[in-house]
Amino acid sequence: MPQSSVYRNIGLLEEAGVVHRILGSDEYARYELAEDLTEHHHHHLICETCGSIEDVTLPSDLERSVEAALRRAARRSGFTGSHHRLDLIGVCERCA
Repeated sequence: MPQSSVYRNIGLLEEAGVVHRILGSDEYARYELAEDLTEHHHHHLICETCGSIEDVTLPSDLERSVEAALRRAARRSGFTGSHHRLDLIGVCERCA
C-alpha cells in the first residue's frame, strides 16, 4: 500500500474516533485505538530522548481523584470537559 494511502486512512480513522494520536517529543506520530473501543483508560510515559511511549494505568482511587480535580478546575473556568489524558514526559530508564 502506498505511504500516502496509509496516512490518508489513518487520518480518516482519527476523524472517525477509532484511533487517536499520541503526541510524543519527536517528529513521529503514534496512534492507538480509542479508549471507547478498548474500554481501558490509561496514561502515558513519554521519553523525550528516544521517543518511547509506555502505557500506565493509575489505581482507581487515584484516577477518581484526578478526575474530580479536573472537573473542579473545569467548573471554575466554565469549561465542559468530555475526557482527560495525562502524559508524563521525561527520560526513560534506558536513556537515563
